[in-house]
Parts: sequence; structure tokens; C-alpha cells
Amino acid sequence: MSKESRYIALLEKLLTYLKNAKLEYFKASDHAVSADKKRYYNQQALQRNRFFQDVLQELYRFGMTSEDLVINRFNFDQLLIASIDTLKASAIEKCVHADQALLEVYQQLREYQADNLEVEKQCSLVKKAVIQNKEWMASLALKVE
Repeated sequence: MSKESRYIALLEKLLTYLKNAKLEYFKASDHAVSADKKRYYNQQALQRNRFFQDVLQELYRFGMTSEDLVINRFNFDQLLIASIDTLKASAIEKCVHADQALLEVYQQLREYQADNLEVEKQCSLVKKAVIQNKEWMASLALKVE
């Protein structure tokens, strides 16, 4: 497989992970009690959607069309396998899990010169969200005890 083909495959994988992360953040927003957290989770979902659009534009730059993309073919097996680990997790834990999966893909993407995607900026914003979510998870754990 050529380097360009591997890059395109990685971008398609990133699209799937961004879509999943966006959905997890919207679900977290639905479960949030405070208006501030609802707003935060909605903003994070919209940010993942902007990243998604950036990656989509990069794929279009390589001549891909919407019909060519994996994201247009819903894969129930993939959804089931991806959700098994987080079945009993809280909404915030699912956001952390989705963002950590994103960070792994961004790490793989660093080997390519993806200047159009602002990989470092996107990665930095996702890392900040993971830190924030982990802080909230820790504060929730203290309240339960």
C-alpha cells in the first residue's frame, strides 16, 4: 500500500472516530445537569464536527467523493465492538474514551505531513478536553464517596 493510500485510510479512520466522539459529546450534553456543562459538551461536539469537516476537505483534496468514504456505509459490527468496552460507562467516561481513541489516531497521523489539518492544534484541543473531563470525573468520584 502506498504512503498516500495509508494516509487516506488513516483519514477515513479519523473521520469515524471524530463522528463517534461528536455523538458521545452530544449524549453527555443530554445527561449533563448544569447549563455550563451542557454548553461545554455541546461546544466540544461542535468542535469535533469542525475537525470532521477539515478532514473531509483533506480527503476531497485527494479526489475522494462522499460515495467513496467508509463513513457512508454504516457498520453495525464496528459499532458493537466499539461500544462493548463502554456499555456501563458514564457519559463523561465515554467522552474520555472517545477522545483517547482520537489521540491515538492523531499520533499515527503525525508521521504524515498533514499541514492542511492543523493536527497539532486539533490534538492539543482534544488533550485539553480529556484533562477537563478527567478532572470532572475525579470530582464526581469524591462526591460519591
